[in-house]
This record gives sequence, C-alpha cells and structure tokens, in this order.
Amino acid sequence: MAEGFTLSIVAPDRALLEEPIRSVVLPAQNGYLGALKGHEPLIASLKPGYIEYQDEQGQRHYVAVTGGFVEIVDNKVSVLADFAERSTEIDVSRAEAELEKARQALRGGDSPMSNEQAFEEIEKATIRLKVAKMG
Repeated sequence: MAEGFTLSIVAPDRALLEEPIRSVVLPAQNGYLGALKGHEPLIASLKPGYIEYQDEQGQRHYVAVTGGFVEIVDNKVSVLADFAERSTEIDVSRAEAELEKARQALRGGDSPMSNEQAFEEIEKATIRLKVAKMG
C-alpha cells in the first residue's frame, strides 16, 4: 500500500467498505472536498451527495450518501454516513418509484408522509439515481 491510503464507509445498517485507495472526493457542507495520502487531519460534516474514490488500480467508484461525518487522520478516511449505497447496488426502478411516491405526497396525494419527509425522500432518490448513472 505504498501509494494509497484507506477509506472506510459505515452506515447504520452495515459496514459498506474498507479498502486501500488513491484518492477520495466527499460532499462536505461547504462544497466537495478532495483528499490524497498525507492529508492534514480533518473532521467535517457531510451533506447529501456522492463519494467518489479511486482504488489502487485507478478505477473510479461512487457511493450515494445522505449526510454524515468524515474524519481524516493518519492516512485513513473514515465516513460515518446516515445512509450509504454503492452505485452498483442501486435498484434504479425502486429509486424511481420512491421518487414518484414522494412527489405524489407533495402534490397532496393520499400518503402518511409529511412534506419534510417527502422532500428528504426526493433528495435521497435523486442522489441515488444520479449515482447509479455515474457508476
């Protein structure tokens, strides 16, 4: 692992990944943040968006997240995500159905979802669809 450093992503339901990488880009609150080996220590909150990382072979990978925190210390990037899903795991038809269901709730359809929940679901489904197309 002479060239890279480690990325770890954990969500409430599972440990998504822990692997050596070359670089990572994260959706920090004030914009996307990039990190390479030797990055200064940092703790930041994450906003909904995507994590893009390059593995040691140079392959790019994408992970949808809806927020959380990142800590960078000692050549390890640790992400504690509210929700995380790899681009290759995203069920596009399910994400599209969830998006439509949330939109209907905002239009006043028969739904137990509040407007705030509907906005959150729209944001999550939109991010998932975008990341699915990226990966």
